[in-house]
Amino acid sequence: MEWLAAMAQGRSGWRPADWSGIPRRYAGRVRREYLGQRSFRTQPRNQRQPVVLADGAARRAYRHCASAGGNTGSRTFAGTVEVTPMYDSLCDIVHDQTFLKVSGLGEDFFLKLESLNPAGSIKLKTAAGLINDLQTRGLLGPDTILIESSSGNLGVALAMICAERAIPFTCVVDPNSSSHNIRMMRSYGAEVIQVEAPDANGGFLGTRIALIREILASDSRYVWLNQYENAANPRAHARTTARSISQHFGHVDYLFVGAGTTGTLMGCVQHFQRHHPSTRIIAVDSVGSVTFGTPASRRFIPGLGTSQHPPIFKADGIYALEMVPESRTVAMCRILARSKGLLVGGSTATVIAAVHAWRERIEPGSVVVALSPDWGERYLDTLYDDQWVEQRFGREVLSMTLADLPPSGAATSPGNVKTPPRASSLPQDECVSELSPQQQCSTLWLAAERLKQAAFHVLDGEVVARLLAADPLACINDVQAAYLAHEAGSTINPDSYFLRFPEAPANRIIALPASLSGEQAVSGIKWISSFPDNIETGLQRASAVLILNDPLTGYAFACLEASRISAMRTAASAVLGARWMNRHQRHVGRIAFIGAGFIARTILDMFVSDGWTMDAVSVFDQHESSALALVRYAASRHQLNSASSDLPACLQADVVVFATTASSPYVLEPVFQPGQLILNISLRDLGPEVIAQANNILDDVEHCLKAQTSPDLAVQQYQDRSFITGTLAQLMTGQVELRPDRASVFSPFGLGVLDLAVGQRVYCQAVAEGSALPVPKFFFESKRW
Repeated sequence: MEWLAAMAQGRSGWRPADWSGIPRRYAGRVRREYLGQRSFRTQPRNQRQPVVLADGAARRAYRHCASAGGNTGSRTFAGTVEVTPMYDSLCDIVHDQTFLKVSGLGEDFFLKLESLNPAGSIKLKTAAGLINDLQTRGLLGPDTILIESSSGNLGVALAMICAERAIPFTCVVDPNSSSHNIRMMRSYGAEVIQVEAPDANGGFLGTRIALIREILASDSRYVWLNQYENAANPRAHARTTARSISQHFGHVDYLFVGAGTTGTLMGCVQHFQRHHPSTRIIAVDSVGSVTFGTPASRRFIPGLGTSQHPPIFKADGIYALEMVPESRTVAMCRILARSKGLLVGGSTATVIAAVHAWRERIEPGSVVVALSPDWGERYLDTLYDDQWVEQRFGREVLSMTLADLPPSGAATSPGNVKTPPRASSLPQDECVSELSPQQQCSTLWLAAERLKQAAFHVLDGEVVARLLAADPLACINDVQAAYLAHEAGSTINPDSYFLRFPEAPANRIIALPASLSGEQAVSGIKWISSFPDNIETGLQRASAVLILNDPLTGYAFACLEASRISAMRTAASAVLGARWMNRHQRHVGRIAFIGAGFIARTILDMFVSDGWTMDAVSVFDQHESSALALVRYAASRHQLNSASSDLPACLQADVVVFATTASSPYVLEPVFQPGQLILNISLRDLGPEVIAQANNILDDVEHCLKAQTSPDLAVQQYQDRSFITGTLAQLMTGQVELRPDRASVFSPFGLGVLDLAVGQRVYCQAVAEGSALPVPKFFFESKRW
């Protein structure tokens, strides 16, 4: 345990002899602490020397492998450790920290190389995000056939992942798709269908989508990933592409991103608007694309540009748009290959052409990053074929040099130079311009004066309640995703901390810190109080606030009234548990509520929202007025056959919900029958014998087996855990099964990551609609100097 003592004492001189002796769950932290002691991060990038790992690339590979869920192996030699990343799947092999410094095209810039991924392009992250989203939502069945429209690279990535996961895949392409990509897709076993007729705008996207809709209507086995509308597309790039850029550079002045379906672009906008709002994002599109409201014309190069407006696209947060003609893209491809040794694809060449066109605008010393989506070997038969180029763009393109490519806005007459309009004069969702396809490079200013968002927002209870009520099922989806992330090790969820009062032992204030990584990474803490005597004065027993923290800087960015968030995530957890323990059957004869407070009411609402039907509702509460209030609510709000009842009768219901303030067990005899579902929400109502003779599903085993909960008392009494079946996530993923000869009890201790998942979504919705209260100077003088 030398490593543990060294960390605890902060011994800067400690050097581990063998990393393999450190338990895996602590290895990343030890490495970070050790590297931090050596002040590695404070050294200039070009002066960094190996500390423990063999080189900087290996160090970054280790960090990425650990964050992506891969394994790491190590061996010691001459005082250093060589780290070899090992991965469990192709999707984990994402080289997100590879940047190439490019000089000689104006101001130096860094090209983020995405072609080193197994699929050969940035679309590996899109494909993984789309498929994982479907799997998380339970939309992939044994007969499912995935279908998507693609100009090439996404189709290749989807075909590769589907082959690995044994999922049939059909890709709809068009005549502009490269034969190389089509052959690759077919090599992976994908079915490829090519449309021939152009759509109304001269492109093929409309035709491809129309064919997909026909197939969906005729065969229910097909599921459309729909990169054009699926929010999982930008989310995938917000948590990977954009995050890796900000982690690598810290500050970026200009970020050039190509606009195809705009998934990558929107993901970058989402991330940088929140974490680095001063970064100027330059969207790059091909002349002839209609994404930004510019005139449609025929295009030949796949990748960037669309002939239909992508539904996921919003112009907010984009500083400027650079429109690049395809002839300039072709010229840049060939110039880069022959002068820089960079054989890039059309999307990359278009982005670099935009950077080159901005050479007179970018201030000296600026940090400039450009995304390189793919490499050029897939375009040898097109962009790098003289005959193909000459037939479409003319012979003069073959001999163009950098001197033939003027800066953006430079035209034959001064009237063609674009000047920034007032930001307030621009539409929010689309921009219409006078751009001509004959111009070389032209700029449309989308936000000449960036409006910086407030660093901190407050969401009051009314806003939170309205947004939660608008979509209750979203809470179930949030909770399910958080449980699966927790099972996968993508969360940090330490023990809750209790503030107790000796003079009032029933009162407590609880701190639940947590951190959630993945698509919607966030850290934070819920501060919830429970004062049972509030009930006597007509107040709710519990109140809560939720603080959200930026996982990169640690700064808090929002405070939300959280009693409803806590209640909704509790209800979502309860109904999700019932859904899985009842094998997705949503009808029961009778459901009984023991305890008739706010939590019970919220759980009842969630059952109804989730589509459950029930013949009768029974209610028991020590306060008869509370029981009658819930009975009237069930009858008037949901038209349910409801009545108050005594405790023994309630215990015989098909589903029994415990939502009380009990501090010790009072149901001591094992009265439950096989097939009954017991939602042990208040955790302390059931005696050890009841627990020992039931299937027991927990949200987290170690969390639940403490604090004198019913499962904790049972384990203490029997000194055995064999009656603990497993976690809800394990039940969802098929790792555990329920015995049919026992009743099933779900005991959710309450994980802080659930509050974060729900709160993060509500916060984003409130900011988007303008209902979050900004506090611009909440952090006064946050700059160090």
